[in-house]
Amino acid sequence: MGLCQSDEEKTGFEKSKAIDKQIRQGAATDERTVKLLLLGAGECGKSTVLKQMRILHNNGFTEDEMTQQKRVVYNNTVTAIHQLIKAMQQYQIKYSSPDREVDAMVVQDVIKQGRESEPFTPELAVAIKIGTIGVFKSFPLLWVN
Repeated sequence: MGLCQSDEEKTGFEKSKAIDKQIRQGAATDERTVKLLLLGAGECGKSTVLKQMRILHNNGFTEDEMTQQKRVVYNNTVTAIHQLIKAMQQYQIKYSSPDREVDAMVVQDVIKQGRESEPFTPELAVAIKIGTIGVFKSFPLLWVN
């Protein structure tokens, strides 16, 4: 076969064979691949399930991904505490002690400086740990009404 073909035809035939081989290999790979369709309303945990499956069955996260996820956790924590502080101000709820007001200012300073995604400083960690207790001691007043 190919005795009467030009060089262009031979090259085209070889390319065609290579493409056919790649298609067969791709089909074999696709047969071994398990696909999972996650359906659900927004914010129902689809991404969380996917991340957990990845941790369990795909050797977890790379160092870069872990660093990125840590930043998300830092951000979520500081932002949540800041929202509690804003709610206390909005509803004029007093802090359980003057020290908790200082803790609130530490958190607000971090937000103002745009450092909510950075690792906690020792001062911020103490403010969050102890200040949160003060916030929660003050918050029952909100649910009484």
